[in-house]
Amino acid sequence: MIKKIRNKLSVYLKENAMVPSQAHYEESASSTQSSLVICAGLAVLVFVLYYRIAYAFCTADGLQDMKAHAEFALNFYLNPKVFFQTWLRVPHMLWHLIVKFFQSRAHMPLEAAASFTFAWFGVFSFAVTVWFLYGLLMAYTGQKKLAWASLGSASLSFVGPLIMEWFSDGYMGQFTPNPMHNPTHMATKGFGLLTMMAGIDIIRKYRGQETVFFKGRRLYLYFGLFSFCSALAKPTFMYMLLPAGVIIILLDFLEGARKKTLSLKVVWDAAWKLAVATLPTCAYILTEYVALFFFGKEQGISVVLTKPLEVWHFFSLNVPKSILLGMFFPIWMLLTNPGYFYKTTEGRLGILGYLTGVLEFSVLAESGSRKDAGNFAWCMMAGMTIFFAVSVCRLMLSTMQKKRGAGHAAYVIFSWFLLFLHVYSGLSLYNVFAGIL
Repeated sequence: MIKKIRNKLSVYLKENAMVPSQAHYEESASSTQSSLVICAGLAVLVFVLYYRIAYAFCTADGLQDMKAHAEFALNFYLNPKVFFQTWLRVPHMLWHLIVKFFQSRAHMPLEAAASFTFAWFGVFSFAVTVWFLYGLLMAYTGQKKLAWASLGSASLSFVGPLIMEWFSDGYMGQFTPNPMHNPTHMATKGFGLLTMMAGIDIIRKYRGQETVFFKGRRLYLYFGLFSFCSALAKPTFMYMLLPAGVIIILLDFLEGARKKTLSLKVVWDAAWKLAVATLPTCAYILTEYVALFFFGKEQGISVVLTKPLEVWHFFSLNVPKSILLGMFFPIWMLLTNPGYFYKTTEGRLGILGYLTGVLEFSVLAESGSRKDAGNFAWCMMAGMTIFFAVSVCRLMLSTMQKKRGAGHAAYVIFSWFLLFLHVYSGLSLYNVFAGIL
C-alpha cells in the first residue's frame, strides 16, 4: 500500500515538473456564440453586484472610504488653481475624475455616479482577467476557452477571505484581493493586470517563447502606458509589481551569466528598455510622494521602516491565521503544483508579487498617527490579486487535463470547492445575499 502511494506520488511530481504545454488536454467543442453569451451574462452580473455594493456604501450612515472618495470627487473643478489644490490632496485621482464627469456632465446624483463608475471599473477588470486567462489557456491547450476564462474571471471578481468565526474573530485582520470599500484600489486592478500581461510577454519574448497577449514590437510601450494608468488610479499595484519584476530580471541575469539557457546580452537589452518604459510611471509616483508628503495633506509624514509585522498586528493578533484564511486556495494550489509556479513566467510573477506585497506590508508604514492606517496593505492585496489569478489558471489547466483516475478527479473537485468557498465568503462579506436570503 505504501509503495503504491509512493509510486503515484512520484508520477504526480514528475508530471507536475512539466510545463503546462507538455500536458495532454481533453478536446472540447463549445460554440463561440454560447461562450459569448456566458461572458456577457457574467459581465452583467459583475456590473450589477458591483453597483449594488458601491451604492450601499455610498448611502450608508457614517463616513468610510467609498463615500469619502465620492464626496472628494466633487472638489475637482476645471479651474487650474482649484484643480491643483485638490490634486495635492489626492494625486491618484483617475476614479474621482470619472465620477466628477458623470456627476457634472451627465447630471447623475453623486451616489449613482460613484456606483456607476465603480461598476464599470469592475467590468473592465473582469474583461482584462478574461483576456489573461483566455490567452494562457489558448497558449497551453491550443483551444479557445472563452467560457472557462469568463467563469474564472467572474470568480476572481468576488473572492474574499474565508468565513470561519470559530477560527478567528470574524474578518478581523483578513485581507482580500477585492476590498470593495476602496474604489481607488479596485480602479487600478485592471491596469495592473494589463501591466503584468505586457511584462509576461516581454519575459517570454527574450526567453525565445511566443508572446501570449500582445503582438508586434510595442510591448514596452504597452508596459509603460498601462503602468502609468495604474499609478494614476493608485500607485500601490506598481509598488508591488515593479519590485517583483526586478527580482525576476535579476534571476534571469544570473541565469544568463552562467550561460545556461539565456543570453546575458538578451536579458540586458530587455532590462534597459523596461527601465526606460517605466520612467514616466516612476516619475509620477515620485511626484505623488513629494506632493502628498511635502506639500499636500500628509505634510510631516514619511515612509518609515517598522519592526516586522508591527503594523499587521494592528489588524490581527494572529498573522498566520490572517494569511491562511485570506489565501487558502492559492496556497493550496502552490503546494500541489510547485512545478507550475517555478517553471512558468506567470507562476513566478504570481508568487513573487505576493511575497513582495507581504514584505512591504510587514516592514513599511507611514510615520506618526498614520502608521495604524496600514496603507501598505494595499500592496499585499495587489499581490493577492495576481497570485489568485495565476492559481485559477493552474486549476483550469488541471481540470482540462485528460482524466488520470479518481484521485485526480477528487483533487479537482476539492480545489474548485475551495475557490467557490472564497467566492461565497467574499459575497457574504459585502452582504450581497442580505436582500435574497
